[in-house]
Amino acid sequence: MRDATASHLDPRTCLHPDVETLDVGALRELQLRKLKKMVACAYEHSPAYRALCLDAGVEPRHVKVLEDVARLPFLEKSSAREAYPFGLMMCRRESVLEVHTTSGTTGRPIPIFATRHDMDCWASLNARSLWMIGLRPGDLLQNCFSYGLPTGIGFHYGAQKMDVGVVPAGIGRYELQIDLIVDLGVTAIATTPSYGLYLADRARERGIDLATDSRLRVGLFGAEPWPEPSRRRLESLLGIEAFNEFGMGEFLGPGMACECPEQHGMHVWSDAFLVECIDPATGERVDDGAQGELVWTSLESESMAMIRYRSHDLSSLTWSPCACGRTHPRIGRIMGRSDDALSIGAYVVFPSQVEEVLAQFEEMGNNFCMVLETSRDRDQLTLQVEVRGLGDLSEEARQRLSSQVSLATKAAIGVTPRVELAEPMSLPRMTSGDGKSACHRVDDKRGI
Repeated sequence: MRDATASHLDPRTCLHPDVETLDVGALRELQLRKLKKMVACAYEHSPAYRALCLDAGVEPRHVKVLEDVARLPFLEKSSAREAYPFGLMMCRRESVLEVHTTSGTTGRPIPIFATRHDMDCWASLNARSLWMIGLRPGDLLQNCFSYGLPTGIGFHYGAQKMDVGVVPAGIGRYELQIDLIVDLGVTAIATTPSYGLYLADRARERGIDLATDSRLRVGLFGAEPWPEPSRRRLESLLGIEAFNEFGMGEFLGPGMACECPEQHGMHVWSDAFLVECIDPATGERVDDGAQGELVWTSLESESMAMIRYRSHDLSSLTWSPCACGRTHPRIGRIMGRSDDALSIGAYVVFPSQVEEVLAQFEEMGNNFCMVLETSRDRDQLTLQVEVRGLGDLSEEARQRLSSQVSLATKAAIGVTPRVELAEPMSLPRMTSGDGKSACHRVDDKRGI
């Protein structure tokens, strides 16, 4: 019997209504069947995964119920790198249709292989997300995620799967990006939140208000943490409804989870992925809705043994019913990464916490930098923030704003920063979208 909430869902709002509103019990049974098949395939065909299982003393026959996933070993990024290049591959090389890699920002890139089945599944999941946020045939999507080895091309394939046009803009050439949005009548944009704000700022410098001078109505944003105030700013500057999405290069990229119109978390497409939320310190599962680290297992890949991969992304997971009627579980907004945590004095701080503070100030621009130094054997945080109309502020107004920002930051993270105000567009930016965190906004000079 279908969940009562799901019965009220207009099937026209779903691209795959039978899957998206599948009874939770049936969905979990489907996950178990796919998990058993995936573990058996990985054990047989992936030397690196078989070695992990042997070290952990576990075999495919030990997976009898879904909860037995906890018996399987975690796959760490370090282990995936050690398996370079073919240790995690499960398919024949002749079956590989595309090869991508992770960004490699913290070490050697991990090659990610994809068969025809994998590519078709990837396109289908991305199409499902795009349909869910309101795109339809006749729309034109400008994809401003990077194209290449570390890729956001999944939205490109997904849009074409549902007969939506694509402008494969990628990153860079912002003048042309703005012209294309306005002149072509682009209706949807997919990019990082920081790049979306960057385009809006650059457009305003040219006297173009994308909220009124374009046909944009929908935006899909991901690849870095962004607080709720940033959603409101994006919606105001671009004239859109902004949605959060999630993807990892280790699983090809976008198409893993996305917000529905209710915007109370991102639905994980759980016919293709099994997600757990664990205590990053103990590895034990946390309660439904509690914050922890997300751990991902691919249930559809023919090519890669990505089983219990530790993302280090901090979020939450809930199976509670969603008002949209979809039965797939939801993850919360990505709050940061467990390996991006900064130890400042006696406090643990995430860049996303600082971003959330700054977003509360109307004067703030769209970029900041946390500079960490050691002074007299103590950690010192300097917060450099871009301010709109800085040249028009009196010295008294500047000092008052600096003091307000410092006090608000201390209240949020426990650390009192020295605040330096900067002109818009003057601080370094990383607009490639290759990373998933705000760590490019940190300049840690301690120990240098």
